[in-house]
Amino acid sequence: MSQIPVQHTNRRQPRLAHECVVGELFGRAPIYDAIFSCISPHTLVRIGRCCRAAYAAIKDFSHRAYNIHRHLSRYLSEPLNFRSLQARTGTLIAGSNALQFLDRTFYPKSDMDLYVHPGHVREVLDYLVEREGYRFKPDSTQPQDYREIVSDEWDGTQIRDESPEDDELLLYYQIRGVESVLTIEKRGPDGLLKIQIIACETSPFDAIINFHSTCVMNFIAFDAAYSLYPVATFEKKETLSVWRARPLHDLTVVIKYGERGFAWISTLPAGTSPRNSAFYPFTDRTVGDRYTWKLPLDTRGVALRPQMNPSSSIFQCDPVIYNGWALERVQHGMGTVYKAIKSSVFRYNYTTTNYKLNFKLWLFAIEQGFLSRILLENNLLDKESWPWFDTEIASSWETFKDDFLSFIRRDST
Repeated sequence: MSQIPVQHTNRRQPRLAHECVVGELFGRAPIYDAIFSCISPHTLVRIGRCCRAAYAAIKDFSHRAYNIHRHLSRYLSEPLNFRSLQARTGTLIAGSNALQFLDRTFYPKSDMDLYVHPGHVREVLDYLVEREGYRFKPDSTQPQDYREIVSDEWDGTQIRDESPEDDELLLYYQIRGVESVLTIEKRGPDGLLKIQIIACETSPFDAIINFHSTCVMNFIAFDAAYSLYPVATFEKKETLSVWRARPLHDLTVVIKYGERGFAWISTLPAGTSPRNSAFYPFTDRTVGDRYTWKLPLDTRGVALRPQMNPSSSIFQCDPVIYNGWALERVQHGMGTVYKAIKSSVFRYNYTTTNYKLNFKLWLFAIEQGFLSRILLENNLLDKESWPWFDTEIASSWETFKDDFLSFIRRDST
């Protein structure tokens, strides 16, 4: 009797029918692309935990679905150079553009909003006009030349006055944190392209955290994209109002985001617990905490921030990661609450709800600020060599990350 030839292999053959199906599903990009494109980011993460094949498929899909250069190329001919500008200036992309990127969707006629730190607005505008070919489109109150509005000289050594609101917890939302809005436009292959540059009074994060509702509290830095309320935004398609900048009868934004699929929630019911809400109320939050969705971006080729001057330590991360806040009940609604960290010894401004961190940095700022100002007034230090100590923010942030005492008094019951 002749023997049937057997091909020997070290590869284990699937023994169950579902193993064959998994191999077919997660081994073919056209198949899993069609499936993954229809499910939420949270579900993608859960599928990726099923097995190695699923993880590899999710990783491959995400690399293409979250391609930041492709996303930016609608507005920018040189995305990599723009991201180097972001790294240098701490500029954040926010609003509906960041929401579209993370949600893998597209809103027709939407623009791109750039939130810019004090002292960097002119640099960002000059880049977009000179390198990308945009033209300034003033409103009825602005001159034709943006250089008449935005100076290329910024004096960060001046004492940063605190408004009465800064001296207390910020319990009331205002259109605060925005100094001016400048619009630039150019004609693209598919029509008119518009970018709005939001010149922030304090910081981009301070403006973003006071947006009208939670579904737009997302932003793109040079090295990562962030969503502060990812489960509510992408899984439940809900947005919680924290907006008191316009009267409640102004429903334009409510209608707009309702048309985009979001259910608008005016406030949280009494008795809502942090444990059963996707908005994580009554909880001290920080950017990048366990409730944040952080999507790392490929930074190959991005030029990081150079040393600000010889007197300052190298500080190359995005300042946004050193910010904190809480969502608390204020009168009849919900509002963002935090303390501002503002001092001329720091190049950028920050926010926190950590009393110990704030107190430590306050003492440091008083001592170092007094010393630097004495040197400046006696011509032993010039403004160009004014030392920035943002690295002190970074080290103190790590020190007090687990040594936390909140400003906010909450009912323990």
